[in-house]
Amino acid sequence: MKGCFARLPKRVWSIAVRADSAFFHGELLDFLEEKGTQYLIKAKLRGLEILLESKKWRKVANRPGFESTAFEFKCQGWKKARRFAAVREVIISKAEGNPLFGLPKVQYTYFCYVSNMGLSPMASHKYYGQRATSENWIEWCKNHMASGSILTRDFWASPAIFQTCILACNLMVWMMWLNDEAGFKEEPGTIRMWLISVPARLVTRSRRWHLKLSKSYPFKQRWIYLEDSIQKLSFA
Repeated sequence: MKGCFARLPKRVWSIAVRADSAFFHGELLDFLEEKGTQYLIKAKLRGLEILLESKKWRKVANRPGFESTAFEFKCQGWKKARRFAAVREVIISKAEGNPLFGLPKVQYTYFCYVSNMGLSPMASHKYYGQRATSENWIEWCKNHMASGSILTRDFWASPAIFQTCILACNLMVWMMWLNDEAGFKEEPGTIRMWLISVPARLVTRSRRWHLKLSKSYPFKQRWIYLEDSIQKLSFA
């Protein structure tokens, strides 16, 4: 984290750190607070569920099955107590024993965060959930655009290839977003398989090149639609 802060341009004045439970550490929180940085980090505590079960929960408005709570807690080794925000969701409600007369058994999935951002528990949960988009981008670049298999031992070559992988990923996503909103939901590997790595024949007739797709190609119409759409793009 110190390395990240050292590399930030001076023009960056507002920072928010959002991280998973691997970053749940008192010394890191001390460092972020010394820097005046906002943070929201997923909690990782031994006996966390027992601690959460002892708290008073309130139903979340307009979100059936969700409850929330917020509290102050000082973990072992910390210099001070910090604010925790938690949300729980009902995942099972079924009868024990006789399904007609048994008492319902309720279980929960818990989500707990330590934060100094002043958000409500549900707002904290939603804000943390935005990490999923970043995780998808990382997974796309790593596994679909080959950035995870860079084998060079050259310091300058590796980041150059990595940036090229990201550029290629962004160009593909941009193409799909501009031309086919539904296609934006597909992963790059799927898009490549459907629309790029396609068996075809390149032939010439009357001094013009023609790409001939197979008559049985299942995504032929989509391919033609995207080609026509790209040709009609105008950035003027």
